[in-house]
Amino acid sequence: MPDYNTSDRRGVSKKFTQEIATEVGVQLADYNPDLRSRDAGRVGGRITQRLVEAGKSQMGENLR
Repeated sequence: MPDYNTSDRRGVSKKFTQEIATEVGVQLADYNPDLRSRDAGRVGGRITQRLVEAGKSQMGENLR
């Protein structure tokens, strides 16, 4: 599982963001004027899913 604790100014690591983008088939660059909002949303949505899963997992571990 990626390291969620290492973050940039946006809150998640660039490496993690790039991994998610590759997973959903979106090309990311520092500046990409051709990036569609739909593709950006797919990446952001998947990042959110992963962070929620990690949080739930961590909460479950803390409840034991």
